[in-house]
Amino acid sequence: MSDKDIGKRLGKMRVAYCRKLELRVFGSTIKHIVVATVLLSGLAGCGTSGPDALYGLTAPSDIPVKVGASDYQVLVATPVALQALDTSNIAVTQGGGPVYSYFPKVAWTDTLPRVFQAKLVETLENTGKLRGVSQPGQGLLIDYQLQTTLRAFELQVDGGDQAYVEVAARIVDDRDGRSVGMHVFAASVPTSGDSVSDAIPALNAASDNVLAQIASWSINTVGRLSRGRAAAQRAELNQQQATGNRQLAAAAGSGAKAN
Repeated sequence: MSDKDIGKRLGKMRVAYCRKLELRVFGSTIKHIVVATVLLSGLAGCGTSGPDALYGLTAPSDIPVKVGASDYQVLVATPVALQALDTSNIAVTQGGGPVYSYFPKVAWTDTLPRVFQAKLVETLENTGKLRGVSQPGQGLLIDYQLQTTLRAFELQVDGGDQAYVEVAARIVDDRDGRSVGMHVFAASVPTSGDSVSDAIPALNAASDNVLAQIASWSINTVGRLSRGRAAAQRAELNQQQATGNRQLAAAAGSGAKAN
């Protein structure tokens, strides 16, 4: 096969691949919510232009917390997600699979796990209940890690349109790597349609709900653990003092016998 024939074949393969990546259009009206409009260069290979609008997430500030402030510091690890959600594309699902497609010409401001991670840090900071909250690489001395898995973060259009967010969270003691708490959080918000302008507010509302749940649970769990640690430290100190007192008493008794 000549170089020319190879080039033609590769060209046909590229076109076929790009057609597989065509995105289904769900509505055409876009109302910008927490959006920065940008012009991006064409995507390599397919020749399509970048997103016309980038959407962000909000972070709730009114978080119900049952405990007082803690002296502990928490690391928010980068969320784990399957490839379908580990992207900046805004997902739409249908069917029992589910079958994933994405809104065209719009995207999150970063990959979804990074956007969610940043807002989870912000939400925890908004509680004012921790000494410090950080992401990996920021040099904070850590007491606990908050690890999350994005199970769902999408507009569902099968059997009634709704935004659905589901996240599994786990708290790990950074001293020994032991898991000290795990829970799955979910929220759904119905939408009046399947356009971007319907999806983004609903996804933000569902995300806010889940972020608030995770923050409240995390703070309460760390607070409970901190009380347990404090009690254990007091018990250990009391035991040490009792041992010291017994040793002093024994030494005094030995001295009295010698006299």
